[in-house]
Amino acid sequence: MSYQDSLTPEAVVTGLMSRVFGRRDYFYYREIDSTNNRALELAADGYPEGTVVVAETQTAGRGRRGRTWYSPPRHGLYLSVILRPQLPVREIPRVSLVIGVAVAETLEAAFQLPARIKWPNDILINNRKIAGVLSEVVTGSQGIDCIVTGIGLNINNPLQDFPGDLRTAPTSVLAEKETPVSRVRVLQELLMHLETRYYQLLEGNFNGILDKGKSLSTIIGKEVEYDSQNGPAIGQAVDIDDNGFLLVKDKWGKIHTVTSGEVYLSSPREGGKGD
Repeated sequence: MSYQDSLTPEAVVTGLMSRVFGRRDYFYYREIDSTNNRALELAADGYPEGTVVVAETQTAGRGRRGRTWYSPPRHGLYLSVILRPQLPVREIPRVSLVIGVAVAETLEAAFQLPARIKWPNDILINNRKIAGVLSEVVTGSQGIDCIVTGIGLNINNPLQDFPGDLRTAPTSVLAEKETPVSRVRVLQELLMHLETRYYQLLEGNFNGILDKGKSLSTIIGKEVEYDSQNGPAIGQAVDIDDNGFLLVKDKWGKIHTVTSGEVYLSSPREGGKGD
């Protein structure tokens, strides 16, 4: 059995369970440099919240910190969604946790996979990376204009095809379930979960999302290495705060708020180079 299903509008939109995401504006490309790049262009042109950009492959898919996202044709999901949240600026960081929870819940609901979140935005299965999220905030004269959230999700990728220099060992739905699956189905499920959790955030129901994110965390309670203002530091990850930031306690008992950057389990050190 082999799935080489296409993610065309005809294949995806008619079966969407979401009410807004992907319904009105769904842009499909056989090949593109980066779905985030295209979504940022569309956002600048005024396209509304819920606009979705999907590609079969990316020639310059972007991960965090300038890394590339491995995007072989017709194997994974490579998509970006335009969000225009009407939230106070201080609450905008909550969106990252919302996206992570939605991706993890999609894998659990669709495939009973034990997805977990490695703060801030990696999704892991049994400590192997199956998905990554890259959110880019665009500001305007009135504050936050939009957020473009890009998601890369490994679906029908054979393990032997992944590059050998990834920072965290990779996995895919195929590798975990030992059978190919429909990417169309995964995309439809994902957009539904994204929309549901996102509108919960807008309606002021972040506490439930936060509790779910904490329960899915791979690092709370563990010793981690993180980027501090003074360089690499080590402490115990103790919680995620009301903004979705990581709280780390150092050896003197002081709590530090980590708002961004890389976080690793301090021992053993993860992976090698690249991402």
